Amino acid sequence: MLSKLAVRNVRRQIGNYVIYFITVSLTVALMFAVNSAIFEEHLVARADDISELRAGLIAITVLVSLIVSFVLGYATSFMLKLRKREFGTYLTLGMTRKNIITVFLLESLILCALSLAAGIVLGLVFYQGIMAIITNIMDVPFAFAAYSLKGLLLTVALVLGVFALSSVTSAAYLKRVSIYDLLHGAKKQERAVKHPAVWFAVTAVSLAGIIASCIVFSYAINNTIKGTLGSNNGGLMLLFSLLILSAALILFHIGLAKSIVNLLLKSKRFKNSGTNAFTLRGLSGKLSSNAVMAGVLSFLIAFAVIGSNVSFVQQISTEEQLKKRYPFDIFAAIEKTDETHISIDEAEKIISEYAEIEKRYDCTLYTSKDSYLHSFTEWYGNGYGELYDTFISESDFNRIYAPLGYSPIELNGGFKIIPAHQRVETFDFSQAVLNIGGEKFPFKGFSEAPTLGLNYYFQAIVPDSAIQSMFPESDCVVFDLKNNDFDAMALRSALSYEKSFGGYSFFRCDFNIREHARIIFGAENAVFIVSALYIAVVFVFMAMAILALKTLSGVSEDKLRYNALYKLGASKREQARALFKQTFAFFFLPFALPILLSIPAGVICAQIMALNGLAGAVSKTLISAGLIALVMSAIYVLYFTATYLLTKRTVIKA
Repeated sequence: MLSKLAVRNVRRQIGNYVIYFITVSLTVALMFAVNSAIFEEHLVARADDISELRAGLIAITVLVSLIVSFVLGYATSFMLKLRKREFGTYLTLGMTRKNIITVFLLESLILCALSLAAGIVLGLVFYQGIMAIITNIMDVPFAFAAYSLKGLLLTVALVLGVFALSSVTSAAYLKRVSIYDLLHGAKKQERAVKHPAVWFAVTAVSLAGIIASCIVFSYAINNTIKGTLGSNNGGLMLLFSLLILSAALILFHIGLAKSIVNLLLKSKRFKNSGTNAFTLRGLSGKLSSNAVMAGVLSFLIAFAVIGSNVSFVQQISTEEQLKKRYPFDIFAAIEKTDETHISIDEAEKIISEYAEIEKRYDCTLYTSKDSYLHSFTEWYGNGYGELYDTFISESDFNRIYAPLGYSPIELNGGFKIIPAHQRVETFDFSQAVLNIGGEKFPFKGFSEAPTLGLNYYFQAIVPDSAIQSMFPESDCVVFDLKNNDFDAMALRSALSYEKSFGGYSFFRCDFNIREHARIIFGAENAVFIVSALYIAVVFVFMAMAILALKTLSGVSEDKLRYNALYKLGASKREQARALFKQTFAFFFLPFALPILLSIPAGVICAQIMALNGLAGAVSKTLISAGLIALVMSAIYVLYFTATYLLTKRTVIKA
């Protein structure tokens, strides 16, 4: 008997449960996809070699559990509150609390099974999409990924655990709540907004705060990268601007929700047009009572947008930085004073066991044993006493960099600087003149080529004649490989050796292997991007679901209002138009500004790319910002359309 009642209730409440079902199914699908990716065979094997990837995967697992617990717990508790009156009626008709709890738990079990099944089926598709993203980021061939039984079992266990916890909480509530609270607790007492003009002033000030925070953030980024702001001051300014943005976003939506209807009602022309007055009266109490919620949801959506932009910027930046920091297949700069290392000839034999060497280039880096050029920068004086200027000869530079496509340089008696740090070009070297062996070499500008090695702020290219008076600092070698189809992780391990320093032993590798760096950066980016996108999508799902459930919770009141409108002679079309405006306004309020923030977010991210010398990535950054806004808008349209159609079916009278 009770099981039949539970099934009947689920069918009867299908309109209210659709949004709940969509949200839970999509969340379960995302969770299943991420869990399956975590246990994917090749990814697990890669994680054994890359500690960052392994730690990232563990963090995602914890994050998934926390977010899903919140989303599913909130949805279940909200549906319970939505049906207070129904359960109160059951009690007055003679059903026991035990019967009601049993019915509710059976309904939850039915929904759990349906959502879990739908989520897993949808998750099969999401999983392939996530693996496509990961393989693309890690630059490995994509193949149809096998599904993981461990991922499936973990997903089922987490979902059942969350449903069990929320069901127990709901059952405890039903056991102690009074019949009066069940029957009358859902009634809303809408209060008129006091001092709407003050709230409008809060809205205006908050909007100014949002604009100001974006400007301050852009200023701090610009001057921190250029070096005109110290890292501490820049960091504090960035943190301050984000705090201001957060507070201003929430206050803006609270103020707007409490003032916009009052302002529109003062416009007689707008108010008296069609059913606008009726729509505004319906919105007045709803917006005011949910003002804080609108502010919090806008905050979640805004930072979902910002986080998504940052994740794609990370990927684009890494691709460009990899080209600049690792221009050669394999490169090493071995200091002359370093006695414990693998020799270049020995390394060549080891490399040949893993990959075919096409060409080898040797050169030498020199030092003048002074810091003259560093004196034109901030890397001079206290703390930089052992930092000497480093040089490469003109002929060695042309020979090493010609295979990379760089045109030969002609110094004509001067010298050029190769920046390894983005701030090098912000310093003024115009008065720098090298005095070497009785000859003077003036500064002739900067080179676009990358430096040899990763441990220098910059290097200088000088004529071959200047090298004769300098001291050899490092032996350098470049290996150009025929292809990159080799085990880079194993090669790096083979080229590593044990070194002791200060009583500690560690493994060191003097050879920079581009393929190894690409794998490491790709793994880190994959974890970061998948985490950021997962959080962003779940935040938007959660925000839209809350708006939808809030809208559906007021269906009974709307039904009475629109019934009155029908009796006053409004046609079905006029009722539908009024309901559309009311629903759209409620959904649009916390969504519009966060999506618009994708514009300054994209511009600031593009600015970061340009300031770091990655001008080629600016257009990619702006395109990714547009795509993120488009995806977020698609989720918005999905939830808004479903909510409007469900409400229309119940409220509008033919």
